[in-house]
Amino acid sequence: MPRWRTCGAHDRARVPAHRGIVRRLAVSERHMRDLVRDGIGVPPKRFERIERVRRVLARGRAHTARWAQLAATAGFYDQSHMTAEFRTLMGVPPAAFFAGRFPSLQPC
Repeated sequence: MPRWRTCGAHDRARVPAHRGIVRRLAVSERHMRDLVRDGIGVPPKRFERIERVRRVLARGRAHTARWAQLAATAGFYDQSHMTAEFRTLMGVPPAAFFAGRFPSLQPC
C-alpha cells in the first residue's frame, strides 16, 4: 500500500496522505490504485519512487547541498535509502551519476 508522504515538512503540506486522497475522492484504495495505474502506466508506489529520484536529479544538478540534505529534501528517510533507491532505478549511485559515470548499456 503506497504511503504518498515525504519526510520534508514543506512537502507534507503539498502531498496528502494516501488515505486522505482516497477519502476525499470517495473511492476504495484498490480503485484509486487502478485509476493511477491506468492513467499514468505505473502503480502509485512506483510512481512515488520515480518522483523522488526525479527530485534528486533536479536538485542534484545544482549540487549545492550535502547528500544527506538532498535526501531529506527529496523525501527520503536518509542518505542510504536515497542511494539505494537511486541505484535501483538509475543503475549507479548518485555520486557516480552526477560525476558523469553512467551505467553501461545492456541489450533489451
